[in-house]
Amino acid sequence: MDSITFLPEYVNIIWPFAISQTLIASTIGTILFIIFCLTYFFLKKKNPHNKFVNLVDTWLEWIMNFFADLWGELSYDVIKIVTFMFVYILWCNVFGLIWDLFVLVIPGTHSYFRPVSTDIFFNMTLAGIAIVLSIIYGFRVHWAKYIEKYFGYRWLGLVPKVNNIWTFLWKIWDIVLWLFIWIIETVSELSRILSLSLRLFWNMLAGMVLVWLIVAAANAIFTTPALLPLVVVLFELFVSFLQAFVFTMLVLVYFKIAQAH
Repeated sequence: MDSITFLPEYVNIIWPFAISQTLIASTIGTILFIIFCLTYFFLKKKNPHNKFVNLVDTWLEWIMNFFADLWGELSYDVIKIVTFMFVYILWCNVFGLIWDLFVLVIPGTHSYFRPVSTDIFFNMTLAGIAIVLSIIYGFRVHWAKYIEKYFGYRWLGLVPKVNNIWTFLWKIWDIVLWLFIWIIETVSELSRILSLSLRLFWNMLAGMVLVWLIVAAANAIFTTPALLPLVVVLFELFVSFLQAFVFTMLVLVYFKIAQAH
């Protein structure tokens, strides 16, 4: 691949089916993630005091306690959901970055692999799931009252009863105002999906492009091209963690908004 395009390219690995680069990355990354989880559960069942198990437990407990202390009013189920999202996004980001390092040895790797976080469709799917779960949580907390956010069967309630022409006109104004607010709420939900997905997409795509450019420049200038890209990789590791954290924190905010309705 001579350049990095906005959308992932398709490769004919299994003829005649074309598979996207990010689908390959997500499949391999998810399989490794499942293997990691199964290994953890197997070792924990066999020996709960295993060092690997203790390390994972300590890390997960620290993350969950951090989110719980920050948003203590949210339910424990929400904390578990956002913790899983954080771990999975971080896993995908770091896995994609590590795989990008293979370009130092095998430049043709980019023709078949691209970090899944640089696929806008994957990010929008993940953001959509988060928003839908926050809406479900809102219904779980407020039951039928939460439906007024999307369908105001009492409108805004400015006019409880129509008695004459003036109250009728006020009722029409009440309905117009509610329709305006309903449009704002609907656009707000859609904008949350876009903001979550685009923020993760642009930052991870920029990181991939930066690594690609540094590698190309290092190969052209230095006799040992691995040194300069490794500096960029350390920075991108921090960005991978930061973007997973920001994504998760915004999801927590949306859950908090749903609870406060």
